[in-house]
Amino acid sequence: MADAELPQWLDKVDLHTVAVLTLDDGECLMADILRLNDECDELIVDVVSSNRSHPNSGQRDRAIPIRRVISCEPRPRTEQSWPYSDPCRGASFSFARFVVLATLFLSWTIGSVPLFLFLIKRLYGVQAASAVVYTIFVVFFTFAATGSKTGKTLPPYMFTCPAVQTQVSRLVWRHLGFLVTLFALQTLALATRPNLRDWWNIDRKGTPFEIALLFLCLGLGYAQVFTNRRLLNRAHREFSS
Repeated sequence: MADAELPQWLDKVDLHTVAVLTLDDGECLMADILRLNDECDELIVDVVSSNRSHPNSGQRDRAIPIRRVISCEPRPRTEQSWPYSDPCRGASFSFARFVVLATLFLSWTIGSVPLFLFLIKRLYGVQAASAVVYTIFVVFFTFAATGSKTGKTLPPYMFTCPAVQTQVSRLVWRHLGFLVTLFALQTLALATRPNLRDWWNIDRKGTPFEIALLFLCLGLGYAQVFTNRRLLNRAHREFSS
């Protein structure tokens, strides 16, 4: 569609705008505008409600040709039901956020081994390196969009979202508590290592002791990430209401 043929209502909406769309066949629907398909001149929307039922009502995403839209009236997101009232739902791509998360991911996957090699012979070096890697792990998986065992993508949480900002101090204090637990568990495990049976320290691409300690730390990290995300999800619901 040429620029001269574009309807004027397109100037009033942006991606992730919640709006009331009136179509040429009389259907009136509330929708969250996800994207614009330029090739087909279609709006890809997530239908919130409609005055008509559709056979595939379970599949909420719909493609609506722009030429069929008679009018479009944006509505405040705060007036919608959950999850459309989520203040982070309409967040656009942020290059700064991408850089931060990419740096965290690379630091965790590539920088962990050099950090342990540098600190391992120092007093409490293992605990110090673990605290750094653990912190990066928790921050990344708490805020990034990641997959889950069910195959469903877990939503991202934005650093600048007002619902997240209300929980920053709580997240920090929770993290300090988990770090103290991590330090105590590792110190206790390393202190008991000399008294374990010999097979615990047989190196087969990593001793059983080191593998067990790794899984212990990962379990603690996943427990914190899971509870962090539950906390942020509840904060978004309370903030929206």
